[in-house]
Amino acid sequence: MNRITFAVALCGLLMVGFAQADDCRPQLPKLLDQAYPGQAQGQQLHDERGNFWLSAELSICKVWPARPHLTLLAVSLMRTEENGYGESDLEVLVLDSISQTIVARHVEPNLLDWDAIFVYGLEIDTAPYRLREGDLAFGIRVKRRNMSRPNPVYETSLSLYELQSQRLRSVLSGLVMESSGGEWDTRCAGQFTETKGLLVITEHAGNKGYHDLLLKQKRVESRMAEVAGECKSVEESTRRVQFRLEYDELRYLLPIEFSPV
Repeated sequence: MNRITFAVALCGLLMVGFAQADDCRPQLPKLLDQAYPGQAQGQQLHDERGNFWLSAELSICKVWPARPHLTLLAVSLMRTEENGYGESDLEVLVLDSISQTIVARHVEPNLLDWDAIFVYGLEIDTAPYRLREGDLAFGIRVKRRNMSRPNPVYETSLSLYELQSQRLRSVLSGLVMESSGGEWDTRCAGQFTETKGLLVITEHAGNKGYHDLLLKQKRVESRMAEVAGECKSVEESTRRVQFRLEYDELRYLLPIEFSPV
């Protein structure tokens, strides 16, 4: 085998290896055991914040495409669970893809708390968030919903994390990217609102070299009614707005419009 043929074959093997490694779901139980010894036996675990247990349904992992030697892990740490109410932290971990040892970890206290609106899914967002020169962030999207048919609510929020050496930290927390909701008669008639956002990294470098972010939102309001025996949209309006997010001393500040009332 000549050098060219060998190089092509080696490249192919590496690509296959990375493609297989990208789906880390089969390794998830082992990754959780590595990060939380004793959890597989159903033991209640303990850290500096007190007792907790893992939610396997809300634990996900993904090989970081831009840095395939690293694997990202997001886990829900359940603190309290009662009827219709619960407290839960989000822990984000970065592991070595080969040895599966922990490189860095970071806990977001109470980020996954719920009451009438609960967390039903997590998603690791590995879009190339180049917030400043030499740095690359990744995101965790938290999906929430309620259980009401006449008054449905859905929401997806985004948090961004930055790995520097062996330190993982949050640079953006809880930015609502998508939401929808409304009130209807469960058959047709009702009013609905849907909002979708797109996050853009601008060219303007602000504090500490972090680029300003621009959230572009599209908001659609509609009214449905039964017309001639068919359910149709009888009124619809679309509004587009933009919000600029600037980096403060530690993280990006959310627009005042996103502050809870």
